[in-house]
Amino acid sequence: MTIHQEFLKFEAVLAHCETRVSDRSLSAAMDYGREMQFFDSTNRLSQSGHLLAELILPTIEGK
Repeated sequence: MTIHQEFLKFEAVLAHCETRVSDRSLSAAMDYGREMQFFDSTNRLSQSGHLLAELILPTIEGK
């Protein structure tokens, strides 16, 4: 997987998290993503985050 694909996955998950928080700030979205275990303690996508990204962006692996 390329760095670009990783970035797209991260952005897709972050955008998803941003829609789930009330104040729509990036820090609140990251906090939510960590709470839901989409991001790990170093702010990288966890296994759950990768799975969510594949649901959001199902064609990214084929590119």
